[in-house]
Amino acid sequence: MLADHQELDVVVTAVASVGIVVRADAYEGFIDQAKHPSWWSEAPRAAVGERMRAVVLDATRTPPRLSALPSDVRVARSLRHTEPLTRLCPPPAPGRTVEWAVVEEALGVALPADYKRLVEMYGGGVFAGALWLLEPDCPDAMYDLVAQTAEREEILAELWAAGEDRPPQLRGDVRLVPWGYVEGAGHVLYWLVRPGVEPEEWTVVLNEGRGPLWEAHAASCSRFLVDVVAGTTSSYYFTDLDDPVDQDERTSFAPNAQILGR
Repeated sequence: MLADHQELDVVVTAVASVGIVVRADAYEGFIDQAKHPSWWSEAPRAAVGERMRAVVLDATRTPPRLSALPSDVRVARSLRHTEPLTRLCPPPAPGRTVEWAVVEEALGVALPADYKRLVEMYGGGVFAGALWLLEPDCPDAMYDLVAQTAEREEILAELWAAGEDRPPQLRGDVRLVPWGYVEGAGHVLYWLVRPGVEPEEWTVVLNEGRGPLWEAHAASCSRFLVDVVAGTTSSYYFTDLDDPVDQDERTSFAPNAQILGR
């Protein structure tokens, strides 16, 4: 049975004006014309027998709806890491609704789909008793995504101006947008934002709280969280979580409403 966000190699079996029918092993699916690259560019139209990479958008439809757009494939890859996280660490109910267009306008940048999904499912709060997920519109500016983005940009600009060593990957036309924070230790987790790089391709960098060291991870924020919660992280700053945190706490999530009492 197909599942949402599943990635497949498919072959075109029929072409119509409204879209194409494809087959992957024993499964048949449908790709709307707007979900094929030719709708948006000069790419060749689909032809019977053509093979392509596709992703499942809605597995509940008959036949399931798929997309062959590279952007949808990237989004699906990032969203797939939210699913093991919910199994390891069930989100509280209910979820929350966010006006993402307003948030992204305030930040001046679009945000990764997996981060949006995490906030909608969990809201802001602490994973594994250590890692605080920032959220938009948090009543405490310390844990608010927009407020912390402005504050951290100011702090980093002052550090660079004062002569603190700037790692090579942070030089040039890049931007750091914070998404996580470690209370007590003071570590800050950022997305590394580069011109022309889609949000789903952003990677994570961590700045230690009481020193100049940086750590880079070729992973999305949801993948980084999964590894921290599962105890499979390669981060120097999270490999010793087993000492202060018991297993039950490691696979738990404490929402802002509970922590901040609001």
